[in-house]
Amino acid sequence: MHFQEIRRAAAQGTISLPPPMDSEGLEDLAVLKSCLKVIRELSGFRYAFAKDAMAETFAPLMASVEAKNELERQGLKVSLKSYFLSLILKDLENPDIVTIDNYINALFNCADAAANGPITVQTVVNVANSFPQDGINWRQNPQTEEEQILLQPDTFPDSKAVQVELARWEKYSKELRDLDPLVHALLTNLYFMAISPLNRHNGRVTQILLQLSLMGQNINSPAPCLMLGRALMTNAHFGIEERLYGLRTRQWSPYLQYMLKTLSKAILLSGDLLASLQRLYAQTEAYLKMIGLASHAAFLPVIFKHPACRTGEFSSIFTTRRQVASHILNDLARAGILERVEDGRDRVFYHTRLIELLESENYSFSPLPASIDPFVPLYQKGTPGRTKREPLPTREDALPKFSVTGD
Repeated sequence: MHFQEIRRAAAQGTISLPPPMDSEGLEDLAVLKSCLKVIRELSGFRYAFAKDAMAETFAPLMASVEAKNELERQGLKVSLKSYFLSLILKDLENPDIVTIDNYINALFNCADAAANGPITVQTVVNVANSFPQDGINWRQNPQTEEEQILLQPDTFPDSKAVQVELARWEKYSKELRDLDPLVHALLTNLYFMAISPLNRHNGRVTQILLQLSLMGQNINSPAPCLMLGRALMTNAHFGIEERLYGLRTRQWSPYLQYMLKTLSKAILLSGDLLASLQRLYAQTEAYLKMIGLASHAAFLPVIFKHPACRTGEFSSIFTTRRQVASHILNDLARAGILERVEDGRDRVFYHTRLIELLESENYSFSPLPASIDPFVPLYQKGTPGRTKREPLPTREDALPKFSVTGD
C-alpha cells in the first residue's frame, strides 16, 4: 500500500530528506498546471458545499463515509447502519464502530485549530489522542500497562533520532517560503509519513493531517474532509517504483503528480457524494409535497442528521410530546421514507435510502415511489396531536324540544 511502501523506503534510507524548502527543482510545468487544476476543483467543490443550506448536516455524513473508507482500506468491514444505531443507543463497544466515531471526532475537533495555523507536533498529539483505545505512543517509547496511553503536548520520543526528525518536520511545516501552498502541504505530509514517529497508525494519522493541512492553507472544503480513502484505494499501487526513484534522486515531480491526481480524484468523489445527498433531499421533499405531506418536509433536516432515530430522541429535538413525535415518524414510515424496525420494546426508524447512499460505491439510492395510496396523516400541522374532547351531552340536551305557539 501507499503508506507502507513510503515507510519501508524511508527506513532503508532510500528517500532523500528533508524535502525542498523552496521551489528549486519544482519548476515542472506539469506540476504547476496540475496544482492550478486541483485548486480550481477544490474551489468549485468548496463553493458548492458552502452555498448549500444543509452543509452542517451533510458534513458529518461525509466524514462518516471517509472514516468507513479508511477502515476498508485497512481490510476491515463496518456497517454505517450499525454505527448510526450505536449513536442513539450510546453503545460504542464494537472496535470498528469506535474507530469511525474517533475518526470523525479527530477531524472536527482539530479542524478549528488547523485552520488558524500550520500543522505542528501539537496537532499530531491531538489527532493521536482522538483514538484512546489504540494506545498510540511515540515510536521507541516504552509501553505502560495502562489501557489508554495519551500523548502529552510537551513530550517527545525517547529516541534521539526520532526527536531530531520530528523537530525538523515541525520546522518544515511552519516555513512555507516560496513553495506553492498545495505542494508544501503534500511534501509536509510525505515528510511525516517517511519519519513515521508513532508506534502505530502512522498511515491513519497522516491521512487526517493531510486533510487538516489543506484546511490550514484555506483551500480545502469546509466539510472538512475529502474522500481521500476511496481515492487512495483507487491509486494506491500506481507507479510506486517511479515515485520512490524520484524521491531518492530528489526528483519530486512523479510523487507530486501522483498525489495531485489522487486529490483530483478525491474532489470528484466528494462532489459526487454531495450531489447525491442534495438530490436525495430534493426528491424526498418533492415526494412529500406530492402525496400531501408538505408539512412533514420541515422534519427532513432531522432525519438526515440522524439516519437512525427513536421517538424519544425525535421528541427531544423538537421539544414536543412523544405522541406527536410518534405520529410524525409513523407518517414518514407509512409514506416509505423511513423504515420502522421493532427491537423488543424499542422502535427504531431508519432513513434507509440515505444509509444506502452512504454505503454504496457510486453513492446511489433506490428511487422513491411514483405514487402512494392516499391516507390521512396521524400528524397535521397546527394540531397538538390530540383532539380536544367534546363535552358530554347533559340531561337537558337529551330531552326532546317542544315549542309552544299561541292561537
